[in-house]
Amino acid sequence: MKYTKILVGSLFLAWLGFQPISAHAATEVEHVSVFYKSEAGKELILDQVEDAKKLDAIDAVVGTFSKEEIKKLEASKQIEVVHTGTRKLRTQDVGLPVPFANFTTNWNQQLITVQNAWQKGLDGQGVKVGIIDSGIANHAALPKVQRKTIISDSSQITYASSATSHGTFVAGIIAAQPGKAGNVIGVAPGVELYSYNIDGKDGADLIDFMTAINYAIQQKVNILNISMGISQADLLLPNEKVSDNPLYIAVKKALDAGVMVVAASGNDGKNQIDYPAAIPGVVAVGSVEKTKKLSYFSNTGSVLDLVAPGTDITSLAYSGGTSTGSGTSFSTPHVTGLLALLKQAYPKESAKQLENRLYANAIDLGVKGPDSIYGYGLAQFSSKILTASVQPVESAAAKYVRVNQSKIKTIVQNMNNKKTVHYVTEFIPLYTVTNQLTKAQKTSVEVYRKKVGATIVSSTQKSSRIKATNYTTLKTKKTSTWIWATPVKKSTVRTSAYAVYKDGAKVSGFTFSTSASGKYTTVKATKTLAKGTYYMTLDPKNVRTTKNKTVKPVIVKYVVK
Repeated sequence: MKYTKILVGSLFLAWLGFQPISAHAATEVEHVSVFYKSEAGKELILDQVEDAKKLDAIDAVVGTFSKEEIKKLEASKQIEVVHTGTRKLRTQDVGLPVPFANFTTNWNQQLITVQNAWQKGLDGQGVKVGIIDSGIANHAALPKVQRKTIISDSSQITYASSATSHGTFVAGIIAAQPGKAGNVIGVAPGVELYSYNIDGKDGADLIDFMTAINYAIQQKVNILNISMGISQADLLLPNEKVSDNPLYIAVKKALDAGVMVVAASGNDGKNQIDYPAAIPGVVAVGSVEKTKKLSYFSNTGSVLDLVAPGTDITSLAYSGGTSTGSGTSFSTPHVTGLLALLKQAYPKESAKQLENRLYANAIDLGVKGPDSIYGYGLAQFSSKILTASVQPVESAAAKYVRVNQSKIKTIVQNMNNKKTVHYVTEFIPLYTVTNQLTKAQKTSVEVYRKKVGATIVSSTQKSSRIKATNYTTLKTKKTSTWIWATPVKKSTVRTSAYAVYKDGAKVSGFTFSTSASGKYTTVKATKTLAKGTYYMTLDPKNVRTTKNKTVKPVIVKYVVK
């Protein structure tokens, strides 16, 4: 690759800008991604189109639809999101790796103290690592790679061996076998590698990215390395919410399935983290030099989690032998390798528990505590990392407040100044992290709650307006029933009006249905629930009672232990 405007090479799903929609006919739209909420939604989609790609692991179907079919799907309560248009993703490194000889030091591995793991017999054996990138070359140091090319547009496929340079380099950092390429050895050479090649001549298509995520979930990959990225400005269509974008939804599906997702922060040297690294739950990785100084190209931001070596890294060359390169694309696989070693050591721990081990044992750089420059610090396999248990460096709620300080300040100011505050997307997230707010902010949130008349019900808080079942047993019972004192008018309640939040973040994995009488709302958990407090609410906008009266907000709290 060449040194272009957006430093080519390390992370960067860099979108090349909006690609105009083409159509087979005047009423047909290509590159449509449809996410469904239920089997009924899936059937509705398939009824509309004959030639479609089913991505069952992420609850999506992609294909070509008529404008009329799109409108019908958008109007259905069984459909989560209909997304039209495509983007191009691109790998990015700072300076193309150039083969060279007689490289004698592996400073990057010394910096992350991976020898501590090797001395304990850890090499990542039994751990499945997926790499969404370009292809991976046939290299003596990578003898066992399961490869899949996922480029839907055949004209974008290139058979030149150089097209595998980026993916091969990334794979080498993770899993290069010792003694096969000079001094190069992967952080976790015992892992099982799964290569998902989505990098066409003009970059990677969004639908191909979704397909790769789908395969990774189906193949039960433990960790996904994504040395690609894109800025929020380039990612979103006009007026599109991040949470409605297919990239975001697909990655969240992987996280919900228990996959650890590690992604590069970006190479623009700006205070903004690219996507998918910026998605909550993804491990966002920046880059440092040999001196532990931040690499000049490494993006920063409040959602950054860790940094790792990313300047002048030596790894595998697509043509055989080794090469050198720089970028957050190459700091990212260091963290992926460390997580693989921890997964081998603690196979029964959750993704979050393993990630917390890395965070708690990182070398704190910059100001004390997590910051926007280095995150929790330099990732390493410290001598203390294999302790019996590790407490989170900070709670999810505390992290949400730290990361969203500016946003929270604006919302609270709007509350105090009696300006418009969106009940679901602004008030509810703040309410779920009330204990982490300042005293003044807590007061503002409570005053606003009373102003809008939001009723709280839980195992300890009762109301004559509404009650619910299984406040503390939702994890095992999988269902709860809301009982309205005054029935709601079913025709005014859209499925999308219900929302679930936990620690400031919106949570998926629930279905809601309103009875014909409007007396009952049935909640069903479709996935295993993590520990914590879940806040479920109904957006009162446009909702009416059977007596045609407005409905005031309700918040139902569930505790999962």
